[in-house]
Amino acid sequence: MQDEEVPANFQMHIYPWADVAQREAFVKEITGDGNVMSDRPIYPKETPIIASLQSRKQTMMSSELERYRRVGRLASEAMTEVLSAAKPTWTEYQLAGAGAEALWARGLHPALTLVAGERRLPMYRHATATAEQIGRQAMLVFCARGWGLYANLTRFVCFDFLGEKYSELHRQVREIEAVALNFCRPGVTLNAVYDTLKTAYEEHGYPQAIAEHHQGGTTGYLAREIVANPATSDILAENMAVAWNPSLSGAKIEDTFLIHSDGTLENLTFDPNWPSVEVAGRLRPVPLEIWHDRPSSI
Repeated sequence: MQDEEVPANFQMHIYPWADVAQREAFVKEITGDGNVMSDRPIYPKETPIIASLQSRKQTMMSSELERYRRVGRLASEAMTEVLSAAKPTWTEYQLAGAGAEALWARGLHPALTLVAGERRLPMYRHATATAEQIGRQAMLVFCARGWGLYANLTRFVCFDFLGEKYSELHRQVREIEAVALNFCRPGVTLNAVYDTLKTAYEEHGYPQAIAEHHQGGTTGYLAREIVANPATSDILAENMAVAWNPSLSGAKIEDTFLIHSDGTLENLTFDPNWPSVEVAGRLRPVPLEIWHDRPSSI
């Protein structure tokens, strides 16, 4: 870290990793024996970080935003590259491995790569990869980390026409997501956004879907800083990032958005080379359809 990661003007305080007493002595010395806030308090005089400080952690400064935009762009480019090259004979392991390789090649850490092929896709919302061939269609999920920041996105590929059933499922998921995105603006609470998602599911005829997988929430230095639920009263603010992931059986949508002061959202994981349609004024991804005898298209 000292050689490669931090500026030369940083003062280093080094102690043997196994010497807990020396660590505690350093903390006591540097804080003047005062109160210490921690995200995981385990020692006397350590108290949990207060909510306002946690909120500041989730609010990006301009330098962080520059890094976040780069992480999002690289992650989405890696996703497009991998799914454009994927084959129906690949195993889920191969697709996940290709995704991880594409992220590492861009300097990003594949903190999470989820894959579900044709058979497992309707069964599992949060599918870890297996040795099974992906078959006719597949879902790939990235939580890609760069400079500590997480870019979260989900995409689908189909090696044929998607078909009416799945086209309709994806259309409904996009509409459900749009309700949540429209509600994301400074001053709104996370549970209020969650409630709009719950209502949207109900209006589309899927009242149980809200409980079948987590719906997302704020993101940044964790894949989800706070996962939204009925009790999360945390307030959204300018320069916070959110990643919602509404889903139905066989369909899901996810990107990482930055909230601006005027309530507009900036899609940090948008790739203009990926097929998309406009939903509520935003370009949203659709499954990539690849035919054996025709070029890729929407």
